[in-house]
Amino acid sequence: MALSAQEMILALRAPNAHWLAALVNALDEALADPEFGAQQRKMVAQLLTVGIVPGSVARAAESRFAQFEQSFDEMRQASLESESFPSGPNRPVGARPKLTLVGGNAAA
Repeated sequence: MALSAQEMILALRAPNAHWLAALVNALDEALADPEFGAQQRKMVAQLLTVGIVPGSVARAAESRFAQFEQSFDEMRQASLESESFPSGPNRPVGARPKLTLVGGNAAA
């Protein structure tokens, strides 16, 4: 029996649904990636059906995920390095925020 979207949303509101939320987010991202093909979806379905991830598979996945995370760090670092920030006397200066002091004279 398939759950409706409303039933899934309700399940995600449960206080102990943190792993469910993490898996749904990861699955949503994976399904949006054209490289996450039929074979990989079939493997996920098999793991869920069996209900256990063999230790060797878990270790391989952990290693591969570490590489995946590192690729994001490298992309972020390359992006930061490629941004050019002009310096020197010809550098454009942005407007400085104006500070307004607000105070009241309390009559004693």
